[in-house]
Amino acid sequence: MPSNSTEAAARGASPWLNLLVSVAALIVVFLLVEGLASVLMSVKAARHTVFMREESHSEYDPELGWRHQRSFHAPELYGPGAPFTTNGQGLRAAEDYTPAVPAGRYRVVALGDSFTMGYGVGDGAHYPAQMQAACPTLQTVNMGQGGYGLDQNYLWYRRDGVALQSQVLLVAAIAHDFYRMAHDNFVGYPKPMLKVEQGTLRVSNVPVPQAWGTRTPLRRALTFAESLAVVRTSRALLPPSQAPAHDPFYGVVPDEVMAAAGLALDELASLSRPRGQQLVLVYLPLRDLLPLEPSREARWMEAHARQSQLPFINLVPEFSRLSPAELAGMYRADNHYSDAGNRLVAQALLRHLQAQVPGFPACPGITPAARP
Repeated sequence: MPSNSTEAAARGASPWLNLLVSVAALIVVFLLVEGLASVLMSVKAARHTVFMREESHSEYDPELGWRHQRSFHAPELYGPGAPFTTNGQGLRAAEDYTPAVPAGRYRVVALGDSFTMGYGVGDGAHYPAQMQAACPTLQTVNMGQGGYGLDQNYLWYRRDGVALQSQVLLVAAIAHDFYRMAHDNFVGYPKPMLKVEQGTLRVSNVPVPQAWGTRTPLRRALTFAESLAVVRTSRALLPPSQAPAHDPFYGVVPDEVMAAAGLALDELASLSRPRGQQLVLVYLPLRDLLPLEPSREARWMEAHARQSQLPFINLVPEFSRLSPAELAGMYRADNHYSDAGNRLVAQALLRHLQAQVPGFPACPGITPAARP
């Protein structure tokens, strides 16, 4: 039989043991609830993840990688009062364009990336629309597409843009557009590439791999995993990576890419001449590059325009003369142009086009720029 001292010790330890078991049970319940909450929050994050807002209005294109859906309308894609609309031709406009320039109008086609497309602003606020609003004689056609490099701009215009007659073709580029030409994808979206072979442009990676429909579930699975508390905690506890930071949007552009860009612009010029169309090269400044501007790409565009006897408009001076407070108002938080930034671009382009393109119509309240 147990001794009296043993029974006393057991009775004395029982409350502490019960307390320990209760605390352990509470911890287990807490961890289960915390884990369930982490899973539910990760599911919510995965359901709402959007890699590029352009996904909502773009679709797979075997020759270009992606392009606008036709006849698309989102009343508040960029917020209240900021709709996004495409016409039946897949261009950012409310109505379709006739192949011929309408009587009494002067048509300008603006070819470019998301800065031309008007990322973040409503249908009437992107700079092609503001050019037309400031100069009613104009009819501006917005051929901007988010994420495009100069290669996709060239291929898109060659395939679809030539169907529209115009007096002026603007090719508007940011520095990143050249870097995008060096890759067969843009942040994971497959795209075609231009290469120079024996002095001739060749298109590779076409048909473009069909990955458009599979990116959403794969991206959501990745977002779910990255949102789990255990993954975030393990990353926080691990030592930071010593790998150099890599900007997926910009870098040193190889010489062979610049050679392909030159041939693409030469071919656009060759398409324009017999149509009586003036090709104009435009360089659009980025906020993060303004301290370094003019960039290598801007200098290259200017030199190519001079060699090809093409008008060149560099808008870096228009932005550089602004005060820091004024400059901040020209850009959105995502570094695209704000409504005011698009207005500045539109008015500057009108001034320079009046000065550099013979026959460009006079616009009310717009004074031509000094000739370069």
